Amino acid sequence: MSRVHFVSAHFGGRVPFKNRFRSEKHIITNSYYHDKNTPSRHLSMHPRLKAKIPKMLEWKFIESEWYVWMDSSVRLKSEDPVDEILTTAGSNPLCLFRHSYGNSIKFEADRVLKDLHDNQPYITKRYRGEPIKEQLNHYLSDNSFIDKRLFGMTFFAYHKSIKRLMQDWFYENILWSIEDQISFPYVLYKSGIKYSLFDGFIDSDNSLFEWDWKSREVNL
Repeated sequence: MSRVHFVSAHFGGRVPFKNRFRSEKHIITNSYYHDKNTPSRHLSMHPRLKAKIPKMLEWKFIESEWYVWMDSSVRLKSEDPVDEILTTAGSNPLCLFRHSYGNSIKFEADRVLKDLHDNQPYITKRYRGEPIKEQLNHYLSDNSFIDKRLFGMTFFAYHKSIKRLMQDWFYENILWSIEDQISFPYVLYKSGIKYSLFDGFIDSDNSLFEWDWKSREVNL
């Protein structure tokens, strides 16, 4: 039996929907942070940065063995996904989805920069003004880093033993951009932590959830 904590957040608009959880074998808890239960800091923190706190630092506030982050766009296909998550993780303390399209942070940064140049709404309202190019150059200037991984960070699970990795990831979002898919492969590579991969991708062919980003977007 394991203790597993699910966490989500949605700031800057009405919560689009909530998932329900249960488990036959494990102790599960969940937190959903939103504007009504978590006071905003309008003068000091953008809602998207605010959401990084539960995404990366939930272990500071809730005691558990495992933590499962789910974006507010995630609709679970089952109320009891814990066995599948833990089985996939196996002996590794981290379980991730491969990125749907790319396999390097250069791919991700180039994509974001192009969309910003083209004024693509989904990207511009998230990353306009962020130092994406400078961040990429900083990581690629580290000769000890090999840029060959990219993950979809909409859904992931981690064991409490790697909380330092989560904290380092949060720092990168403070120091550089809040485009956390760019920073995560760097801090993961530098940590040397082993990880497992879920089958499929965030936007298709996975057995855990549907990526309902449209419902989320209309509530921002």
